[in-house]
Amino acid sequence: MERTILKGDRIVVDFRQYRDSKPKSHDVVVIRKDGLFFVKRVIAVGGDTIEGKDGAIIVNGNRLEEAYIQHLGNPPVQLNEFGPVNIPPGKLFVMGDNRDVSLDSRMPEFGLVSEESVAGRALYIVGSTSHRDGTDLR
Repeated sequence: MERTILKGDRIVVDFRQYRDSKPKSHDVVVIRKDGLFFVKRVIAVGGDTIEGKDGAIIVNGNRLEEAYIQHLGNPPVQLNEFGPVNIPPGKLFVMGDNRDVSLDSRMPEFGLVSEESVAGRALYIVGSTSHRDGTDLR
């Protein structure tokens, strides 16, 4: 999630956000997977179709404009070219904002995430070595 959240940042997470609602596209969520916590951005939800073409992300036929993403290198082809993937109900397609090195739904070993594995919504940064305290995580 680098550039959005940096190594050493402390974040506030609302663990009650999704008790009565479901994650939506663009939410920054905390996921519990294989005994670890991951912070990722929801890119597509159940019922959506997503694909990657030449590094662009297309959801339901519309290219996403994502000012928050970062590209730092030469990613493997499967990170830029994938799909189309139809997202089943109850599943989420999540990605990190540091797109060239993110372990996320584009990779078979990570895959789609169930809505039940979302622990909460990341809200803002409360402690940062780069003086970004109070930064809203949107």
